[in-house]
Amino acid sequence: MPVVELKVDRNLVHSDFAGYKLTFDPVPVLRQEHEYEAYAVQPSSNQFSLLHTELFAQHNHLVADPWMRHCSYFFNNRHQLVQCNYDLQTGNARAQRVVLTVDYNDQGDEELHRPGDYNYTIVFVSERFCVICDGMTSYHLVDTGDRSRTGVQEWERITRSPVNNNSGNRGFALFDARLDVLQERKQISLVAGHVARRDAVGPDQTHVYYMDLTWARWTHSPTKNEWSYNICQRLETTGSLHYCAFEPRADSLVIASNHDVQTPEERRAADEAAAARLNSPDDHDGQLENGGPPSYSWSQTDDNVLICFNVPSTASAEEFDVSGSNTTVVVKHLDEVIFTEELYASVGDDLSAFKLAENGLELSLTKAEIQNWPRLLAQEKDDVPEEEHPIQDPPLTIPNLQDPVEECDLISADEEIKMVRFNLTSGSITHTVFLGPPPLVLTTTLRPGFPAAFSTRQGVDASIWLQMYQPSRPDEWSVRHEGQLHAFGYVQASKDVRKFTVCSPDLDYVVICDPVRYLLIYFPSRSPADGLRRRNGPPVTLGKQNFITLDDAIEEILGITTANNVITILSNRELVRLQV
Repeated sequence: MPVVELKVDRNLVHSDFAGYKLTFDPVPVLRQEHEYEAYAVQPSSNQFSLLHTELFAQHNHLVADPWMRHCSYFFNNRHQLVQCNYDLQTGNARAQRVVLTVDYNDQGDEELHRPGDYNYTIVFVSERFCVICDGMTSYHLVDTGDRSRTGVQEWERITRSPVNNNSGNRGFALFDARLDVLQERKQISLVAGHVARRDAVGPDQTHVYYMDLTWARWTHSPTKNEWSYNICQRLETTGSLHYCAFEPRADSLVIASNHDVQTPEERRAADEAAAARLNSPDDHDGQLENGGPPSYSWSQTDDNVLICFNVPSTASAEEFDVSGSNTTVVVKHLDEVIFTEELYASVGDDLSAFKLAENGLELSLTKAEIQNWPRLLAQEKDDVPEEEHPIQDPPLTIPNLQDPVEECDLISADEEIKMVRFNLTSGSITHTVFLGPPPLVLTTTLRPGFPAAFSTRQGVDASIWLQMYQPSRPDEWSVRHEGQLHAFGYVQASKDVRKFTVCSPDLDYVVICDPVRYLLIYFPSRSPADGLRRRNGPPVTLGKQNFITLDDAIEEILGITTANNVITILSNRELVRLQV
């Protein structure tokens, strides 16, 4: 499987960037009250897993139109889709207007949202079409008409399809949708997710929560003027979903998660293999083989060393023999050597103090000298004698070694995030990108019709990456370094309380907002730092930082969108625009 590397474009990296300077420049604010409150579904008492928490807490209830970034949409509590437009020429907000009302008379159960359902999700796939997932069971394909027109117009629903009737799930979130024209036929690819639960394999857990992804397509028939719906593939992952987007032509789906992405068939095969291992006889479990990695644990006091070997459960003490010297230990089982190693330091001559316990064969040794052993063996398996080390160039000097390590630098490496490309034709993963332990900084749409871009932390910076696809060579796939947010990787990692992280389409600014009322706006564009320079070095450049505090009346920030000079913020009762 090819591994795709993230190749940084050095022309986008600026080593003279020294950070951000707080500015007190005024930011004009426009407020616009809703006629009806914004609609937000809260998780039920049964939706308590990490995947549920991420799905609801990170949901952006305000959606920008990629073809008209100054125009945003949200659903109110009457299940009406509300358009919020901003006039670029006058710099004022236009009146909000309802463009669509979701009708529940043909939902099948004729019910509104109930506990356990998800929020509305919207994806604009072209200048004329958008897809709405109602958070329950259905997709809605909507003809929006010409959205650039300012006149009053009603949107028309073209068709409705159940996401996946066969799964038995209720509650779906639409992660991506894409319109392609293939052989003069319109094709809309869709991927939605549902947090499901299944029985766990093994004694440690009873249930496992996982993201159940459904990949489907609408295909338009020009002769009948009808849309047919079919499910192409299902995928699963037990990890967090950091990125999920189609590549152009939607022959492959790109997913980033901290756990493996599998088909249901692959997962069932893995579960069956794990169950077979659990049910197989364990006569040889824990048996040590000479030359293999020893299975043991050890502990120490000032005077003694205790080594515990994992041995077969059917073994008896008479089957073992322990011998050696004051620096070596040899353990035999049925005349077969299972352990022979040289100890870190000398011990007493008595090697007969061993016994079988519940946790294995315990061997107690008395230290010849009272001291603390840093390790059990004289030379660990991974150690290489000094004379065997190849001659290497001296390492590069790292500056500021005396600076204390900050908390945002301490990233757990237990779970690495991988981005995989799953190809529908082959039914398997064809490419992998190893992103490392830090989660993605943000995901955003830079240009309409293109896949979503994603940002990773590269040193202290945040690098923006975009999928690369060549129709003439569909087997090749890569990502391109699209832009750089200077020093923002370090800034974002240091913020413990954040709900949304978004940037403008031209990468002129990036915003971090908390769940309630605070926004931090960073402008990474470089400007001279009033003559400041490094010692014996060139002048440095700085970016600007704005700190915005919203009104107390805003109980919670439900959504946020960005345009090149406007930030739009959705709360329960009003819409706030910041002119930046």
